Amino acid sequence: MKKKSLAALGMLLWLTAGLAAQSDQEVFAKAKVLIFDKQWSAALKQLDGMLAAYPGSRLAGPALFYRAKCQEELGARAQALEGYERFLETSAGSNLAEEARISVLDLAAALYQAGEKSYLQKMLDMLHDGNKVVAYYAAFKLSYLPERQAAAKALPVLLTILRDEKDSELRDRAKIAVMRLDPARLRALGGPENKMAGRMLRIRILDKKDKQAAVSLNIPLALADLAMQSLSDEQKRLLQKKGYDLDRILAKLVEQGLRIDFQEEGGVFQIWVE
Repeated sequence: MKKKSLAALGMLLWLTAGLAAQSDQEVFAKAKVLIFDKQWSAALKQLDGMLAAYPGSRLAGPALFYRAKCQEELGARAQALEGYERFLETSAGSNLAEEARISVLDLAAALYQAGEKSYLQKMLDMLHDGNKVVAYYAAFKLSYLPERQAAAKALPVLLTILRDEKDSELRDRAKIAVMRLDPARLRALGGPENKMAGRMLRIRILDKKDKQAAVSLNIPLALADLAMQSLSDEQKRLLQKKGYDLDRILAKLVEQGLRIDFQEEGGVFQIWVE
């Protein structure tokens, strides 16, 4: 056995022996405090020791979840994803299960976009999750992938949202996602969604002194996500302060005929749809 492996084993045995004098509840509570303080490495060690000392504890499931959380925060994406999946294998009915599935999706997307293409299948599998929240989140997540063929796999779920869901915010998000993937689908649907086809997003930033356009963008709504990305962080913060949620703003501009017009440092910002 390599020296590093022996050292790690020795450390785990020492930690386990120390934890044996404490109850599993006490060890878990200490780990939660460390997590609250964002001491991820220390919390991970605490949870590893607990799982070794008390493998049959009723807290083993939550400990697996928070262990994966620590790994995620430490940047160990692949290990964290595996950790969440291990938790789900043993605690699928837990109140933490939905959050774990969402984390699996986020991690799979990050790994896929980093070049680990095999993780795409995990995202696709989530489209068929029995939890509607998870399936919908998977569809929204997939819709942002730059590879159009992979992103288009989300369309059936997105169209289901538009057909069946009553929640306006959810429907607004689905409209934007479908528009991003296949604007023709919106035209085929007819009804209110059809308002978003064949129209332009207008963005102007006027100079404060002479009121001339310092920046002028005219972008098809089908490329609206690019328009949103073109805004600076400061402009996005100004929008949020004024109560505009960027996930919904395009649909509101279309359906309510809104025009956003406000002052920012150095100019006047305007956005509307024609």
